[in-house]
Amino acid sequence: MNVPELTKLDNGLRIITEQMRDVDSVALNIRVGVGSRAESANQNGISHFLEHMAFKGTKTRTAFEIAKAFDDIGGVFNASTGRERTSYYAKVLKKDIKIGVDILIDILMNSTFPEDELEREKGVVIQEIFQINDSPSDIIFDKYFEAAYKDQPFGRSILGTQDTVKSFAQGDLNNYINEHYFGENMIFAVAGNVEHEEIAQLTKDFLSKVSSQKLKENQNANCTGGEYLEYRKLDQVHLLIGFPSVSCHDDRYHTFQVLDSILGSGMSSRLFQEVREKQGLAYSVYSFNSSYTDTGMLSIFAGTDSSNLDKLLKSITTELKKLSTNDLREEEVNRVKERIKSQILMSRESVSSCAEALEHYYGNYNRYISKNELIEKTSAVTTSDVKKAVEELLSKHEKTTLAAIGEIKSLPGYDKVVSMLRA
Repeated sequence: MNVPELTKLDNGLRIITEQMRDVDSVALNIRVGVGSRAESANQNGISHFLEHMAFKGTKTRTAFEIAKAFDDIGGVFNASTGRERTSYYAKVLKKDIKIGVDILIDILMNSTFPEDELEREKGVVIQEIFQINDSPSDIIFDKYFEAAYKDQPFGRSILGTQDTVKSFAQGDLNNYINEHYFGENMIFAVAGNVEHEEIAQLTKDFLSKVSSQKLKENQNANCTGGEYLEYRKLDQVHLLIGFPSVSCHDDRYHTFQVLDSILGSGMSSRLFQEVREKQGLAYSVYSFNSSYTDTGMLSIFAGTDSSNLDKLLKSITTELKKLSTNDLREEEVNRVKERIKSQILMSRESVSSCAEALEHYYGNYNRYISKNELIEKTSAVTTSDVKKAVEELLSKHEKTTLAAIGEIKSLPGYDKVVSMLRA
């Protein structure tokens, strides 16, 4: 097993590599520990907008030259924004690693945010917002989080709003970088057939110029629960129901991952079998557990005809409650644990997934978590642990979140859901 190597610069920035022999490509990830939850109301969407602007020109390269440089070597580059982090990443052949490193660091340290590109990209992001708004199966997730974390930065849309995006100026982007893009808040993760010292030598002189600051604490996220209803003339009602779960630092994190898999992850899951296969109430139904640094949600998504909404809600709550009883058998828990362990093993087979794992684990836990450790923690989850986790969810019925978009004018199911959970 290859053990990642780490160099920490004087400014706190960490350079981390994992060597993967017998591969020709190298994945380069720069993680900044800032996302939408760090934004003020007027800044909403700036983390995402900054990610868009990163490839729009530096002191030495135009936007076209950046794109052409990657295309010429057959490389892949992109960026993504979440609630707690922003990542810039590239994948290149080993022989082109110097080019990939040079461009990523150039983007990180020398972006100029030209006014013409700024105005043009505002239009692109606003079209992205429109596209999400026009898709009920997409916008429902934003509305769901807004209801679950009412009046908090954590609940706001990662994309921002049309008004906030229009308001962003060059100075706003530079100020945001100065506030959040500093050494202690950044990780440069590399996976592939590389030597750690080679990467450190290629990067440390440039990355040492990143400013040094102390980490800032985000406003605590408090899952309040709530409801959201939007009437649209659609053939289906798009529904999300969820409950407070646990943070990624909670000892029960792996238990909730097992619970999620039993409940609604995969074609053999309880929700898929009961709601779709047996009752035919939905084409799409699944659950997902989202765990962040200080909060978490276990959520269930489904789409159904409005006339079937009450049946769907009853079916979902019934399946959830059954998991806290003797209906949950040890053989089912063991079968799901084996599936999760297989997914863990398969997830580390590419350079991209390994680089993502490096920045994720060092970013969230300040250490590497190996496949073996994840497998051990998953194996340690018991049937009793899963039942207790369900009981914990049900005990928080007053913080249930329910969001729906479709041809319905009220949510009569909300009180019913709470009463069904309380019973």
